[in-house]
Amino acid sequence: MVMILAGLVFFAGGFYSVAIYALRYIAKTEMIASVSWDITISGPAWSFQREYLTYTDTACVIIPIAGEGERVSKGLEIARLNFEGGSSLNEPTNRRVYSQVAGIVSFNPDGLELINEKKDYGELTISNLESKIGKEDPAHKDNSDISSMIQEKLKNEGLMADDSDETRDREKDIFWWLGSKNGEKAEPKAAAADTVVVKVRDNLSDCYVYMRLPESKEAPFAQSDIIHINLDGFGDGKGSVVRCEKTPEGWGLLFKLDQGLEVLRYSRRHYLRLMIDTEEKIAVPPGTVVMKNGDLGVYKSEKGRTRWKPVNVVGERDGLQIIESVEPGAVSKGDLVATRPWLIWDGMRLRD
Repeated sequence: MVMILAGLVFFAGGFYSVAIYALRYIAKTEMIASVSWDITISGPAWSFQREYLTYTDTACVIIPIAGEGERVSKGLEIARLNFEGGSSLNEPTNRRVYSQVAGIVSFNPDGLELINEKKDYGELTISNLESKIGKEDPAHKDNSDISSMIQEKLKNEGLMADDSDETRDREKDIFWWLGSKNGEKAEPKAAAADTVVVKVRDNLSDCYVYMRLPESKEAPFAQSDIIHINLDGFGDGKGSVVRCEKTPEGWGLLFKLDQGLEVLRYSRRHYLRLMIDTEEKIAVPPGTVVMKNGDLGVYKSEKGRTRWKPVNVVGERDGLQIIESVEPGAVSKGDLVATRPWLIWDGMRLRD
């Protein structure tokens, strides 16, 4: 009888050891990870850079040599002006117009030609910009239409829309090509007296961007802040804040383009996205958070033993549950937690 009891005790002890080992193995521990994401603001924007304009005080016909949006070098003939109403390129009375700088040609002034001299940069104020722009909002489709046309042409040429040097260079070529009305020269057109007949946007001068931002309690940016910019279809860039001031409908942001997004130089109006901050939260695999006595929590490993820590689940991202500790600092990034907390208890020893 004693032998039988001893055997049962031995068997029970062995079974318990095996069960505990199995539970320790099943529990499995992993480090708490983190997930992060950008907080963004999107809105209408206008770009400004030094622009050289040609005026005439007599009615004439503009005969373009370069196309609308075409990139030209300094000293290149870009148009001829006929003051007798003709549209012939070779009339002896035609006036030749040359590009004063390397830049982008435009035969469609929009009334926002604000920078003619270097000193004008310092006079770009939020109130002045708002008074010039008025209530007009740029159409989002301006950028998206051009972007889709570029992507389609890249696809037809067998190029992938990636960040390779070849693709970036080709995108610029296509943009200039699209600017000249699908590769064709603009048709001659009449210009009224005392008007701007042609301008060249200096593509080597500083480029400033004005953007309207939505209402917020505090200024989203301070002077000299570095901001990250995204334009759908054209990638990312960086800028430095010149001014951020309150306007009747929100905030006005003026920044200098420092890097990337050269495409902003080739048209006036845009719809940009700004990255204003990065948010980071701790996260665990699904199934890590369990219910105990009506509360949610995780089993954290402390000196090889499980310790129950209550948490709140605040969302999901990248296949993980985003959690917040109920007790400040109780769980944090890098802590070990049981990711399969089945049939385990507070204080249970985990496998090494």
